[in-house]
Amino acid sequence: MTTPVLTPTPIWRVCALIELKGSANIRDWNHFLRVELDAEELTEYVFGPASAVPEPNKNLDPVAHKAWKLARAKAMRILYTTLKRETVTNRLEGYGWDEDNRDPAYVHKLVWKVFGPGAPSISLGGL
Repeated sequence: MTTPVLTPTPIWRVCALIELKGSANIRDWNHFLRVELDAEELTEYVFGPASAVPEPNKNLDPVAHKAWKLARAKAMRILYTTLKRETVTNRLEGYGWDEDNRDPAYVHKLVWKVFGPGAPSISLGGL
């Protein structure tokens, strides 16, 4: 009887993320954000309601709590890599962006409120 030999499969990672420019590309931004989050198994941290992934009790299950905290941080990092334009961040700040709120679902909802369909239309200078 021969033992199967497992060889590592190379992982080719192509980042699907695009930078949010404003209302003009919000749908594409949202689509590619979801693709990236799906690939990282983090979608529910951003697209779900804030309670979609409840915080585990740190005292009862410190390992689960650490995994939850790390997953949220990864989701936030992915989200923040798309929010680099000063015109975008200025507009978010104008709508009361709480940069201390570490919930990625909060940030996504704010972005959608500010730039999504039905959002107030203003000129963002050069977008």
